Amino acid sequence: MMSGSPGSRWTVLLPVKPFALGKSRLGSWAGAARRDIARAIFLDTMDAILHTPEVCRLIVVTADPEAHALAAGAGAEGIHEASVGGLNAAARLGAAAAAAAAAGHGAGVRTDPVAVVAADLPALKPRELASVLAEAGPHPRAVLADHRGHGSTVLTAQDPSFLLPGFEGASRARHAANGAYEIAHSGVPGARLDVDVPGDLALAAALGLGTHTAAVQANLPQ
Repeated sequence: MMSGSPGSRWTVLLPVKPFALGKSRLGSWAGAARRDIARAIFLDTMDAILHTPEVCRLIVVTADPEAHALAAGAGAEGIHEASVGGLNAAARLGAAAAAAAAAGHGAGVRTDPVAVVAADLPALKPRELASVLAEAGPHPRAVLADHRGHGSTVLTAQDPSFLLPGFEGASRARHAANGAYEIAHSGVPGARLDVDVPGDLALAAALGLGTHTAAVQANLPQ
């Protein structure tokens, strides 16, 4: 269920790998539960986005039929990737869909801004995402750095045609170099904390995990 208010205006793009391929760096630690972790983290990230009042539309981009079904059940839209092309390809696919939807409403209709949100933010809170979007709002493009300071967890654009995603690796510097304003808000730790390794999950737990990840985490090695 989308909780957007009458003033909501953001379209969020949520690219997600097939759960069987996700969170590979947790594999040796989590074992067979790795797929369950990937699914749970996605569900908690999606739930936080859907409960952010500033968000009016959520588009999940994935090649995973299960992720599609979960998105549809939650009230989000789904775009199918014909193949797993990586985060940037998925973000471009979602942005193209957002731009096409705006064009389909005819000339003079406002295009809603878009935000790509990483699908591995199990401690994300709706108020944090709202704060990030509020700071991003006045800028043509904006980026939020991850907790390590090298990657990016949120990328926004006022016009989806100019999103210019450059995720993976040192994406914070890459996004800044191509003109994205860097969001400086310090009170959004859950929005910055993408989970890649076991220590990240422990940090997220200290911030407060979503219910799905908390349930899986309770059965993992401590």
